[in-house]
Amino acid sequence: MSESSPSPRTAVVLLHDEEAGPGLLGPALRRAGFTLDVRSGAPNPEDTEADLVVVMGRALGLQEVLPSSLVEAQRQLLARRLESGRPSLGLGSGALVLAAAAGARVHPGEKGPVLGVHAVSLTTEGLSDPLFAGFEEFFDVLHWQGDSFEPLHGAVVLASTARYPHQIFRVGHSYGVQLHPEVDGGLLERWVQVAPQDVARVGLEPEAFLKRETPRLARVQQHAMLLMERLATFCARQVGAGGGERYLFTVEAIQRLAGRGVLLSPGIPRRTPIVRVGQTISLKRPDGSRVEATVRGMASFGETGAAIPLLVLLNAPDAEVPPGSEALTSEPLTV
Repeated sequence: MSESSPSPRTAVVLLHDEEAGPGLLGPALRRAGFTLDVRSGAPNPEDTEADLVVVMGRALGLQEVLPSSLVEAQRQLLARRLESGRPSLGLGSGALVLAAAAGARVHPGEKGPVLGVHAVSLTTEGLSDPLFAGFEEFFDVLHWQGDSFEPLHGAVVLASTARYPHQIFRVGHSYGVQLHPEVDGGLLERWVQVAPQDVARVGLEPEAFLKRETPRLARVQQHAMLLMERLATFCARQVGAGGGERYLFTVEAIQRLAGRGVLLSPGIPRRTPIVRVGQTISLKRPDGSRVEATVRGMASFGETGAAIPLLVLLNAPDAEVPPGSEALTSEPLTV
């Protein structure tokens, strides 16, 4: 294989819940050049040397519902990887395991559990981190958490809330993400089905919770998927993976213009462009088929939202681009 085509790398994805799966993170890791080894239970000894280890989970209380032996085995694994400088990623309760591996004491949140889509704010360090290029200072994302941890020496906190101040942090070459950008509507429904007791802790019936949160979750999927893409790309760069596609956004609406031109909404983040004029993108339709296009520009028309619609020329003038199509590119992002 040529030097311009990096070899595939393996991402070991450790689940606390077999029903969960990696969610939106799975496709992002594959696009970034990883093959996935997804499993539940205790890690294997050879996972210390894996290209990437991801620990995921949705437990409101890390010690309440998970065997202490499992948590300790994962903590030891991530501690060894931190010592060797190998990248790891902790999502949800996996972020707590990463914090514990770095020396923090994990404890129940003093202000109780938080479930549902709520705002998170970027810290000064977060605003300057490439992970959040194009994000607003405040953005909404799904929360499902009940534990916190004390300030961690050597970690950089990137995003915070008043109740849980360490929502996203970086320690060494690893990231901890206590909130849940990996969750889509189907995964949220499965979580509620297998853990109705969690929803009851915030005073709601499962049906009422899903009725309230499902449309909210749909509205924040663009930023959630972009965050997953950035995390996967960061990890890929650490281990020399790459060559896959990059997620840009999910098309919600199109406007036909003259000739082959179409305007795709919501488009790209306003604050920092992540494509350039002349770049080729692929529009993957919900049925899996594709239409290719070339970026011609951005068109805000006075709008002040977080995203700018993208003007493209379709290679096939009469091709349909239905809502739900994903805009992807094989070219490196400009951030």
